[in-house]
Amino acid sequence: MDMRLKTSPRLLVDDTTNVEGVEKERRLGEKRLFWLILVSVLVLTPILILLATVIGFSTLLGLTLVGSILILVARRPIVGFYLVAGCVVLFEALSLDTPIITDNLPIYAWPPKFNGLPERPIGFFMLYIFLVIIVRHLLARERPVFKGGPMLGPLLGLLLCVVWGIVHGLASGGVFKIIVLEVRPFWYIFMTYLLAYNLLTDKKQVRTFFWILILCSTIKSFQGVYVLFGPLHGNMTAQHDILGHEVSFFFVSVLLLLLLFVLQYRDRAQMWVIILSLPTLLLALVANQRRTDYIALLLGAGLVWILTMVIKPHIRGRLLTLLSALAVAGAIYVFAFAHAGGAFAAPARAVYSVFSPEGADASSNMYRWIENFDLRYTVQLNPMGLGFGKPFLQPVPLAILATSDPTADGNPYQFIPHNTIYWVWMRLGYIGYFALWLVFGTMIVRGCLIVRNLRDRYIQLIGLFILGTTLMEVIVAFADYQLYFFRNVIFFGLTMGILMKLPDLEEREERKKLENVDPERLPARNGVGS
Repeated sequence: MDMRLKTSPRLLVDDTTNVEGVEKERRLGEKRLFWLILVSVLVLTPILILLATVIGFSTLLGLTLVGSILILVARRPIVGFYLVAGCVVLFEALSLDTPIITDNLPIYAWPPKFNGLPERPIGFFMLYIFLVIIVRHLLARERPVFKGGPMLGPLLGLLLCVVWGIVHGLASGGVFKIIVLEVRPFWYIFMTYLLAYNLLTDKKQVRTFFWILILCSTIKSFQGVYVLFGPLHGNMTAQHDILGHEVSFFFVSVLLLLLLFVLQYRDRAQMWVIILSLPTLLLALVANQRRTDYIALLLGAGLVWILTMVIKPHIRGRLLTLLSALAVAGAIYVFAFAHAGGAFAAPARAVYSVFSPEGADASSNMYRWIENFDLRYTVQLNPMGLGFGKPFLQPVPLAILATSDPTADGNPYQFIPHNTIYWVWMRLGYIGYFALWLVFGTMIVRGCLIVRNLRDRYIQLIGLFILGTTLMEVIVAFADYQLYFFRNVIFFGLTMGILMKLPDLEEREERKKLENVDPERLPARNGVGS
């Protein structure tokens, strides 16, 4: 008996009709789109030309770009996350002595004509992303609109202390403009944590974030080399901060990521891009002359090395031997080149100068020592905190450091010290100081537990990286404005959200793998299905 199925002619006719109908509908849709674009161009072109003559073509171009970005983010909010990350690594917050284009764009400050607005451009953009998330969730009737995650409690505790600092500052003569300036970094940490925790849904998105870090840092290294061999004619001592304080932190973060690719897991594409960028990255790092970042990198590398030994006990002996050898080699390098000249010896001089400074480094260390003494003195007299917006007490007067910053009567250093850990202590008192360390401690402890339980090697590597950079954040914050600079705190908030979301991302990856498995390829159970 012939068991083959016979195709009905009627079914063939119906299928052909359906295909022709779909094709006809597609052509009709293309015609509608063509006429819509044509009419839009004809209507908008004269309007845009007239508008450009009034506000200027550069302003019109900027508004058009901003409008396009806002539309794109409304359709895909994760693009907003990527753009925030790119702005953090790529664009400077302040103008540099040598212009490099990325230092003169209105990302962290407004042009003079827009001064007086309550928030910076980057802040408004993050608020817009929040609005998009809320509207999309409400339209989809999804609850909750925002997920707080494990760090919500500690962050809210810190923000509650910040509110106390605002009220206390206003009630005791604090300058409102300075209060807004000082409070903004805490708000940015909270916002970026929530953005990362609520927007990330896939491992690929985290990988894209790290591509942004790597590629933007590579661009910054090219800019650093241009400044060094262009305007500075190769003289590394001619100018400090050729790229700004924050860029050195991103450079050492990329170096930490490279170390993890060697120790933990090799994402070959990302690893080789870092290796190829090493010549310019190391040269720009040395030329930027930020001593504290070298110490932070050493301690961050030590932390991830120890955690890798805990995670991989089968190679613990080899890692311990190699770590000991590198520590001895590093100590020999520092003592051998601490007083030598040239670019190769610059890191050794920087590390040595932290403990035994000379010349300008000695003056810098002395300034910070006096500053820390004054901050501790202020805390002793104000155990509940001085509040925001007032200069800290100076029983030992500090040198007046000129600055172009218009806030604080041209001298913000009397309000915002280099040591931003002590800055929080001075502003918020012992309770606020405890709240700050609760945030750091909760993040590190939870992060260690998360990393220990992760099975995906790349996701585990990301967890180790964030733990290492968190320690680096704390180290640099003791000496170099780390918790005040917008770029640093936004990066910190994003990585905090990523770290807390890693278990969910790994679970999603496992579900995707199971869904993509062919049932016929699964092993048979009890002889059935073989």
